[in-house]
Amino acid sequence: MAMGQGSVPRNLSQKELFKLLQGSKQDSDRIEILFELGRTYMLQVNSDRKNYKMDTAAEFFNCALRLSDTLKLKGFWFESTLLVGEAHLNKDDTAGGKKRFFEVAAIYHAKGDVQREARTWLRLARKIAWRKEYTPEIDGYFDKAIKLYTQAGNIEKEAYARSYLTEFLLQTGRSYLMEKELVRIVDINSKIGDKYLAYDYYTLSSLARYRGAYEKALLYATKCVETAEQKKDSLFLSSFYGELALVNDELGRVAESSYWYRKALEKRIDEKDKITILRTARFLIRQLVKLKKNRDALTLMDSLCAVYPPKAVWEKAVVAQCYAYCFDDLQQYPKAEQYFLTMAASYRNVVPDNETYCIANMDIGRFYLQRRQFKKAKGYLDTALANKGADRIIDLRELYQMLFTADSALGNHSAAVKDLRLYELLNDSIYNERKSRQIEELTIQYETQKKEQSIRLLKNEKQLQQNELTKVRNTISWIIGVALLFIVIIGLLVNNARIKQRTNQALQVQQKQIEKKNESLQRLVEEKEWLVREIHHRVKNNFHMVMGLLGTQAAYLKSNEAIQAVAESQQRIQAMSLVHQKLYQSENMSAINMADYIHELVDYLKDSFQTGRKVKFNLQIEPVKLNISHCIPLGLILNEAITNALKHAFPGNREGVIDILLKKTSDDHYLLSVKDNGIGLPPAFNSNKQASMGMKLMRGLSDDLDASFKVNNNGGTEILLNFTDDDNSEQPN
Repeated sequence: MAMGQGSVPRNLSQKELFKLLQGSKQDSDRIEILFELGRTYMLQVNSDRKNYKMDTAAEFFNCALRLSDTLKLKGFWFESTLLVGEAHLNKDDTAGGKKRFFEVAAIYHAKGDVQREARTWLRLARKIAWRKEYTPEIDGYFDKAIKLYTQAGNIEKEAYARSYLTEFLLQTGRSYLMEKELVRIVDINSKIGDKYLAYDYYTLSSLARYRGAYEKALLYATKCVETAEQKKDSLFLSSFYGELALVNDELGRVAESSYWYRKALEKRIDEKDKITILRTARFLIRQLVKLKKNRDALTLMDSLCAVYPPKAVWEKAVVAQCYAYCFDDLQQYPKAEQYFLTMAASYRNVVPDNETYCIANMDIGRFYLQRRQFKKAKGYLDTALANKGADRIIDLRELYQMLFTADSALGNHSAAVKDLRLYELLNDSIYNERKSRQIEELTIQYETQKKEQSIRLLKNEKQLQQNELTKVRNTISWIIGVALLFIVIIGLLVNNARIKQRTNQALQVQQKQIEKKNESLQRLVEEKEWLVREIHHRVKNNFHMVMGLLGTQAAYLKSNEAIQAVAESQQRIQAMSLVHQKLYQSENMSAINMADYIHELVDYLKDSFQTGRKVKFNLQIEPVKLNISHCIPLGLILNEAITNALKHAFPGNREGVIDILLKKTSDDHYLLSVKDNGIGLPPAFNSNKQASMGMKLMRGLSDDLDASFKVNNNGGTEILLNFTDDDNSEQPN
C-alpha cells in the first residue's frame, strides 16, 4: 500500500494533533498523525530536555510502527523504523540509530530495491553529517548511495546525493574534493536540466567565500538567487538569501548584506524554525549596528523575543549576543559586557559548532580590546583561535590582527610577530585571489580588444572596394526595412494586447455583475422556498384548526349521522393535512414520498377506528415520489376506501386483512389497490349507479387524475386505480 497520501494537514499544533489522534481510527490516517506528533518533538532537538523530547518522539514512532505491522502496511513500517532511528541519532544514541537504518537498508537490498536502499544510505549520511568523528563512515554511506543511484540509472538522484556530499566535504575542510564533485554535478545537471542549478551555485558560492574569492562568490550567489526566483524554488530560498547576504557582508557591502539578511529572516519566520530565525537575526543585528541603526536593531530583537522567547540554552546565547551588539554600539558598555558574559557562559554549556563558538569569542575579545583590557581580550581570543576550524578567511585575518594587538600590548613580542605573519599571509591569500580574478578579466579584455581590432581592419579593407560598399549599403537598407517591419509588428502586438486587456477588463466587470445577479437570484430562490414551506405549514395548521372546530361542533351534536359525518370530514381533512405536513418537512416541496405518507395515514385511521388487532393491514408500497397535484386526490381516495372497509367489511368485530398496494407499472404509470377480505359488496351493487358520497368522491377524484377507477367484488371488496404522473418522471429520487 502507498504511504503518505497527505491526508493529515501539515503545521498543526500538538494540541490539534492530539485532538485528531483521539478521534482517529486504527488506519493509515492514525499512523500519519503519529508521524506528525513525533516530528513536533523532533524539532525540539536543541531543547534543554533533549533526551526526554527525543524519547517522546520515539514512542510515537514506535506506536506507528506497531500499527503499521498490524495493518501490514510495509511503506509505513519502513518510514516508522527510520524515524525511530532518527530520534535515537538526535539524542546521540548513534549505535541505536544506525541499527534501524541498517535494518531497513538490508531489507531493501534483499528485495533488490536499489533506489530505496540508496535513499536510506543517503538519509543516514545526512543525519549524522555533523558528527566529524564518523567522517570515514559517512564517506562510505554517501559512496553507497551514489553508486546505487548510478546502478539504477537515476542520474537526477545521483546529482541530488552528490550535492549533499559536497556540503559534507565543505564541513570537513576537503575543498579540493568538493570542486571535483561540483564539476560532476554540473555535468549531470546539464543533461537533465537545471532543477538543482540554484543549489549548485549556492555550494560554489560557499566554497569561493571560504577560500576568500569574494568576487567569484558574489557572482555565484547572485546567480543562485536569480535562478531560484525564476524557477520559483522556495524550498531553500532562505538559505540562498543568507548566502548572498554573507558574501556582501564579507565584501564590506553593509547596506546590501542588511537587505539580503532581512529577506532571509522574513523567509525563516514563515518557516517557523526558531533556531534559524535567531541565528539570522544575529547577522542582521550586526549589520544594522554597522549602519548606525542601533535603535532599529534593539527594536527588532525586542519584537523577536516577544514572539519567540528564548528557552533553550543555545537560544539564550544567541539572544544575549545580539543584545550585546546593540548595547555596545549604544555605548552602554556595562550592559554590553553583561550580555557578552552571558553569551560566553551559555555557549560553553551547549558546545556549539566551531565557527559559532569562534565568532562568539572573537566578539567578546574585540569588546575587551576596544576597552583596552588586553588580558581579558587575550583569553577570549585564544579560545577563538583554539576553535577556529574551517572559518572564513576574513574572520581568521581579523582574529590574527586582534591577537597581534593584544600580544603587542601585553609584551608577548614573539607571539605578536607570529600573529602578524599569519595575518599578512591571509591578507596575501585574499589579495592573490582577487589578483587572479583581475588577471582573468584583463585577459578577457585583451582578447576582446584583439578581436575588435581585427574587425576594424577587415572593415577598412572592405571600404577600399566600391562593390563591397554597395553590399554594405544594401545590407543596411535591408536591416532598416526589417527593423521597421519588426517595429510595425511589435506595435500591432502591443495594440492587440491592449485591446485584449480592455476586453478582459470588460469581461471581468460583466462577470462580477453576473455573479451579483446570481447571488440575488439565489437569495430570491431561498426566500421563495421559505415562503412555500411556510405556506404548507400554515395550511397544515389551518386544517388542524378546522378539525378542532369540527371536533368541538361534534360534541354538541346528538344525531349519530351528523356525528359520523363530522368524523368522516375530520378524516378527509387529516388526509389533506398530512400531505401539507409531508411537503413542509421534505427537502423537495413539490413531491412527497408516498410510502411514508400512506403508512402515517393508515396509522391515523387505525387509531381513529380503534381496530386493535382484529383488522390487520398489509402494505406493499414502493418508495415512489408523486407530485402534489396527485397526492391530495390519492390521499382522499385512500381515506374513503380504507374507511369504507373498516366500517362495512367486517361486521360484528370480525377479523380481517386490508391489503394496500402502490406500485409503478411502467415509466409514468402507477397502480393503487385497496382490497379487503370482508363480506364484500351486495350482489345487486352497481358502482356506476351508486349514489353514496364516498363513491361519488372517489369517482370524482379519479376523473381529476384522469385515472381508471374500478371496483371488484371477489372474496371481498377491491378498489383499483390506474393513473399516470407525467411530472413525476422529472422528480429526483
